[in-house]
Parts: sequence; structure tokens; C-alpha cells
Amino acid sequence: MLSLIRLLILVIALPTYVWAEKIEIKSNPEEAEIFVLTDEGGAPQKIGKTPFKQDLKELIQTYVKKNNFVFELRKEGYEPYRVLFTKTSNLDVELAVNLEVSREIKTIKRHDMLMVELFDVQKLIRGKNFTDAMNKLNTLEKDYPHFSIIAELKATTYYMMKDVEKALSYYRKSFALNSDNVDSYKMKVYLEKKLGIDTEKN
Repeated sequence: MLSLIRLLILVIALPTYVWAEKIEIKSNPEEAEIFVLTDEGGAPQKIGKTPFKQDLKELIQTYVKKNNFVFELRKEGYEPYRVLFTKTSNLDVELAVNLEVSREIKTIKRHDMLMVELFDVQKLIRGKNFTDAMNKLNTLEKDYPHFSIIAELKATTYYMMKDVEKALSYYRKSFALNSDNVDSYKMKVYLEKKLGIDTEKN
């Protein structure tokens, strides 16, 4: 999607009848595929990978044949990067791009870190180190407010601390966040019965 693509415009306001001699494109990381697009509806044409160097006039005559065109850099796991190029002076052009990790990869890494933290919390709970477990869970809850597993682990911690009412509160929250969380539902029903609360009304 265009909204997810960084757009950089390279324009040098000099005579439009001459072209830069050489164009060099580098990226970090390397091995990014380079495409040329001439209009919104046209299919992108792959011209190589970074690091890339070519005579600009030859590139234009081969692929573009227009006054304005777009370079697009693509690499799996990174956001696409687009450069709008227009006529320039007869100087060499060098473009260096730092590619950004894609949102999907960032999300996966973030969730991986969450899983590591949750394993640590479970170890603390099993070791009856409830204070440290609760401190970690409070921090995680701020960063991941919609994850039912965090509320469930808080409920479990309170239950093991024999604070049944707080445990019930968090089992309810966990089930409200994820109605497929069977364990939270079973504990919610069990504690409601234990406390003499009508399950159907909660």
C-alpha cells in the first residue's frame, strides 16, 4: 500500500535536457531488489539488486522513456522504499537507503519478547514469588492491555495468594478479553459458585 511506503523526491532544478551520468543505489541491508515504475497503473520492472550502479541515460532508454519515474526498493521483512526521480543535472547520483523492518516482523518480535516474559512470570508463580510475578504482570498489562493471558496469570497469582475476590475479578476480565479462553471461564464459574454469586448474571 502506498500509505505504508516512504516516499522521497529527488529533484534538482537545473536544465531538463541533460541527465545525470551514473546512478548508484545502496541499501542497508544489501541485496534489496530494485524496481522501476513509470506510472500508477504500470507493472514494476526489476532492474537489479543493491548495491547497484548503471549509466542513467542507458537505464532510462531501456526501462523508462519518460521524464519522471519511481525507484522502489524491496526486501523481504522490510518496508518498501520509493524514490520519485525526475530530470537532473549531468552529475552522478548516489542514493543510500536504510530499510526499515516491516511492521509484521516488529509485531512478531514484540510477541516473542512477550512470550519470554510470560515464561518468566510462570516460573515466579511456581516458585511462589508472587510479588515479583505481580510486578512483571502489571508492567506487561500496560504494554499489552488486550491480552487475556496476562489477566489470567494475574488471576492465578491472586488465587494462589488466597485472594479469591481479586482472582475472580481477573478471571472475569480474562474471559471478557477472550471468550475462547476456556480455562479462565472454568475458573470464573468455579469461583462464582464458591462465593455464592449467580453465574448467569455475570
